[in-house]
Amino acid sequence: MWLYASSSKRAAKPSTSTSTSTHRASSSTARPTSPGSTLSEVLRKNPFRAGSKESLTGAGEEDVSASLNKDLLILAEFFPDVKVEVLRELLARFDGDSRLPICIEQLYKYKAEWAKGRFHVPPREIDEPISAEDLFRARDYIDAVKWAVGREFNALSKSAVDAVLAEVNFSYTHARPILQGLASKSWKVAFTSIFRKKRAQDETPFSLLDKTRADPGGPRLIASGSQELDSELSALFMHPVRAQGSKDQETIDFELAQTLNLQEAEEAGALFECQVCYNDIPFEDATVCTQSEHTICLDCVRRTLHEALFGQGWAKSVDMEHGTLKCLTTDTCDGRISQELARQAVFREKSGAETWAQFEDRLAQYNLQQSGLPIHHCPFCSYAEAEQVYNRDSAADKLIWRVRKPTGIDTFTLLLLLELLPSLIFVLIPFMILFPGYFIATFHTALAHLALEKRTTRFVCRRPGCSRKSCLKCLKAWHNPHVCHEPLIVSLRTTVEAARTAAVKRTCPRCGTSFVKSSGCNKLTCVCGYSMCYLCRKNIGKAGSSSNFEGGGEGYRHFCEHFRPTAGTKCTECDKCDLYRAEDEDAEVRRAGEEAERLWREREGMVGVKGLEDAVGNVAGEDTLWRRFWDGRWTVQGVVDAVVERCVVVEID
Repeated sequence: MWLYASSSKRAAKPSTSTSTSTHRASSSTARPTSPGSTLSEVLRKNPFRAGSKESLTGAGEEDVSASLNKDLLILAEFFPDVKVEVLRELLARFDGDSRLPICIEQLYKYKAEWAKGRFHVPPREIDEPISAEDLFRARDYIDAVKWAVGREFNALSKSAVDAVLAEVNFSYTHARPILQGLASKSWKVAFTSIFRKKRAQDETPFSLLDKTRADPGGPRLIASGSQELDSELSALFMHPVRAQGSKDQETIDFELAQTLNLQEAEEAGALFECQVCYNDIPFEDATVCTQSEHTICLDCVRRTLHEALFGQGWAKSVDMEHGTLKCLTTDTCDGRISQELARQAVFREKSGAETWAQFEDRLAQYNLQQSGLPIHHCPFCSYAEAEQVYNRDSAADKLIWRVRKPTGIDTFTLLLLLELLPSLIFVLIPFMILFPGYFIATFHTALAHLALEKRTTRFVCRRPGCSRKSCLKCLKAWHNPHVCHEPLIVSLRTTVEAARTAAVKRTCPRCGTSFVKSSGCNKLTCVCGYSMCYLCRKNIGKAGSSSNFEGGGEGYRHFCEHFRPTAGTKCTECDKCDLYRAEDEDAEVRRAGEEAERLWREREGMVGVKGLEDAVGNVAGEDTLWRRFWDGRWTVQGVVDAVVERCVVVEID
């Protein structure tokens, strides 16, 4: 069979021919080569090249992840448009002090060949950090992850686990869902699940719990030997459970405190009657209006604010000037509820913080509309800023301007103006004497227009929960370099295609080569000689041979050899993998594509937007000065604006 490799690897051609039934995994495109002798020498001595036993790091070898990550960060800064996995694969091919310069040279000359379409669209931000999942993993973390997944998924073969870990860069968080999917297809898991209680997928694995000692604070995890993995396991399993338990305990304690407080108030005869719902309430649950001191319970305040925010009672119940609720008892009372007590009433429910934030956002929008100021809104939240306005007065007082140094065609324009200056002065002097303010105002207006055109369109939201950057013209997320109305369909298509490829690709755990099966049987042989099953990812090796990896030596005996009258049906005599059965890759690809599109729309703020296939363009042509003249749209102010734009430089803070 032929396999399309997502990253090519160097491998020597075998000296002996194998059986005709054995198929080799080959790359879709050959690795680009450099004519330099230095590159050839480094590749020859490279311990990471495919087929080299030195690529298998032993227990006593030095962990070089720190130096690799240092080089990786430098490459990521130089090439923000290339995905980190490409940079990681490239760095793993070379070693020595010349590794980084050679990688930079290769990417500058052969970026498209190395990336094979794996680009960031749009590129990463300069200050965007690289996640720990994309960095080279330390040796102690890799060993700890193998130990953890080996205890949890002991029904799977070690080679299948190694293949999955290689696909996700040894990330436990990303590998666990894939291994759970493989384990659910195993007959061992199906058989043992009859006698065991079914556990939720996000529940802490029983094999990772420390059962040697009891902890009053809850279950404890076994130390894995890696501090990084211990923190990851704690954040993945322990923190959500403890946070939810803390919230549940706070709710129980608050309800108990309310019950005891109400009982004590009844015994002491210290209850008050709410003048809205007429329920008896203790002092802690009561509030009064600011004018007639009407007693109102906090439950009525909360329900009224909900009705005003999500229903039809905004104009009737909300006091816009003071940012709180009006008195709820009678329409004739002009009092209001204290804003602090209204906030306290809302925060008694679980979603109180979100509800109060929406209430404040709506009040802010109303006040901004009433101010009449030009406003810049963040397209991703309700944050807004007053627009910096340049007019004739501000241009005369605040703007700093100077005459531009003439260059090129500007020199010709300046000489033409100097040649016509006597005639212009002779014609314009009478008008300047009669209407001096008009010419000055026209010049200052031109300066204001020039300042508006030269200001940056980059808008930074200063809301703590948002802090996103956007463009004032196209109202889309800002990326450096930013092009307004860039075809978003390119970014969406690239993201979806990368996710679909990752859903069906397999990675060799020996050399790290990624490939996708296009046709043929399910016995895959990598260019480094490693053989694996495409369905279960198990190492099957060659028949009658041994391997350093668990499970080697099965060969084609790994697959079912029983005759079946109907092709494609499941064997009734064994549970081995089928040699020619194909997985439902279309469903996997479809699910991965849908998930990638959903995440892309959330990240880009395009949820619910249709018509992304339509590129935005100026179908009428560029709106130049001569086109405006041809269309009869020339004005005196427009001519002055054009002259000022060519001859004057405005300095903007």
